[in-house]
Amino acid sequence: MSRSGYQLLGFAVWHGGKWYLKRRYGWLVPSRRVAAAGIVGAAIAAIIVADARRDASSSMP
Repeated sequence: MSRSGYQLLGFAVWHGGKWYLKRRYGWLVPSRRVAAAGIVGAAIAAIIVADARRDASSSMP
């Protein structure tokens, strides 16, 4: 099978899998707005934790 054939097969499998998961488990997935808010919240929390660790380690003698 040629390279383009494998690319086409991969494309079909990927999109078919996404379609199947959306149909089967779509009700479990939050909306894009909720997902984006969660990602932004997690990033802010990670920045706060990293800053707190940096401050704690710099104050040690």
